[in-house]
Amino acid sequence: MLDVKILKLMFKEEFRLNASFFSRSSFFTSSLAIILFTFIIGLSLPMLRRVVEVNDMLLVTHWVLLFYGLGVGGFALLGKRIIERRFGSISLLLGSGYTLPVSFKRLFFIFYIKDTLYYVIFTILPMILGLALASLFVSISNSSLLFLFVSLSLSFLLGISSSVLLFTVMIRRAGAILSILAVGGIYLGLNGIDIKRMAAELPALLFYYSHSFSILLEIMISAVLFGLISSFFIIEVPAPHERKAKEAYRKTVRLASLFVKRYGPGLSKDIIDLTRSGLIFSIVLTFLMPLLFLYSVTWFIESVMLLDMNFSLLFYAAMVGFLCTLIYSWLSNMDISECYNSLPLSMPHVIRTKLILFVSLTISVAVPYLVAVGYMKGELDLLGVCLIILFTVSTYVGSVLAYLTGLFTNSYLLDAKILMQFSLAVVPVLIAETLLSFYYTTNNYAIFYIAGLGVLLVAASMIILTGLNSRWKGMMFRIA
Repeated sequence: MLDVKILKLMFKEEFRLNASFFSRSSFFTSSLAIILFTFIIGLSLPMLRRVVEVNDMLLVTHWVLLFYGLGVGGFALLGKRIIERRFGSISLLLGSGYTLPVSFKRLFFIFYIKDTLYYVIFTILPMILGLALASLFVSISNSSLLFLFVSLSLSFLLGISSSVLLFTVMIRRAGAILSILAVGGIYLGLNGIDIKRMAAELPALLFYYSHSFSILLEIMISAVLFGLISSFFIIEVPAPHERKAKEAYRKTVRLASLFVKRYGPGLSKDIIDLTRSGLIFSIVLTFLMPLLFLYSVTWFIESVMLLDMNFSLLFYAAMVGFLCTLIYSWLSNMDISECYNSLPLSMPHVIRTKLILFVSLTISVAVPYLVAVGYMKGELDLLGVCLIILFTVSTYVGSVLAYLTGLFTNSYLLDAKILMQFSLAVVPVLIAETLLSFYYTTNNYAIFYIAGLGVLLVAASMIILTGLNSRWKGMMFRIA
């Protein structure tokens, strides 16, 4: 089923596609950033060891890579929409089954292998290279780095293979799978499972400590089997598919125009697109996954590692305001914008329409999440302040992202210059909000600082949004 020639062509295709957005050198900037980051972490290891045990750092790192793999594997959820929704009208090898005698299941399996190798080479390998550079200045053995590379790759492999299997099965049997997961979660919760012991028995982590070839072989075989089983559940394309829908545009326009009259038509079109395509489920799930992961990590640090970090509800509000960038990146890529060139629409107008929908979806998902977290932590009294932080941070981050990337978020953030500008604009705000969330309970003036920062963020957002015309007016709509 594996065709090495097609696999090589897919690698070339991935490189040329990404490099065509800017330049060949920009393609490697994200990997260089990872090398720099892990190099700094490596240099800080002597100080970190005084605060956190090495075993705990390894435990968290392996689970982070597992969840990273789960997120990457989510592409399977798109099923047969992956070609249209991810790449628009660009012709790719993954879609060659439309015209060539190659099954989509086979192409999907090769694409799954390509994506796995791609992320290992351009994400995990740079992490190890950064630590290898740091080993020139601090005590880190080369053998531990080698086994760390293998174990992190195995952890990522477990994540992506499990995610692909779960989502491809859900395409056919969504209700049954969700029921099984719900029952399993309730069972684990009622039986008082030792979470720390279970976390420490992650197969990839066991391999790091034992260097057991049998564990390595078991994980590799499991990942391959998961991929093969997943390919059988993938819906073959092209396949006849008929759906019926009632005319809803005029009613939606009337409702939308009550709130945003000028942007009602475009907003209504996007809302109908989201609901009829089913893409809204993918967007909400993509947003919820890192939110749940955020809560899991903070809970693990406080309840399992027993570190008194005091992650209040204010901290979650700030992080949610940043993670909402995932929603905007989806909305900017939800349809083929080239068709707008034939309509009397400007780029800034369409961007503002996306921002309105972005704010609506962010509030719809983030507010219930904060209410749930506040209830579990017994901090619902902080909800009012949290909503201020959520609204101001998400509005600011969305404005910066829209100004810098327009409708081309997924590709423009690969540009080192734009990524640096975005980081310089957003990271200081997140640091400030995080520090204020820690000092809120001990500093009587923290609420005034939060309110003042919120006013500054809203003012900055308004200034940034007024600059959309100068930056994007006259630009042609295109794929990327």
